[in-house]
Amino acid sequence: MKIRLIAFAAFLMLVALTGCSQAAGIDDVLNKAKKEGKVVMLELGSVGCIPCEQMKPVMEKLRTNYKGKLEVIFVDVRKDKDTAKRFGVFAIPTQVFLDKNSKEFHRHIGFFGYDEIVPVLKKTDI
Repeated sequence: MKIRLIAFAAFLMLVALTGCSQAAGIDDVLNKAKKEGKVVMLELGSVGCIPCEQMKPVMEKLRTNYKGKLEVIFVDVRKDKDTAKRFGVFAIPTQVFLDKNSKEFHRHIGFFGYDEIVPVLKKTDI
């Protein structure tokens, strides 16, 4: 029992630290993507939200298939309210697509399947 409690506490700390580092570094990540000429997909959601959780395999497939061309960033809006406000999020999940110049070119609310995202990305010639 004690080992489970310690493991659970360690897991919660890891999740909290991951969320904080992403929140603190969103501008750094966006600036780096712009400098490298990458398109960005922001996945603005929350841990535990069912459609947000369903987006995880979609995001992983995008990261794999568009490696070096697309930066996929998850932001937990419950932990990073400033980023949620900055991108005008009022429902989750919200996907915001930024071109190579960091200009928004597409937005979607709700689950967004891989096969639906690919045509959106083709607008940017990646």
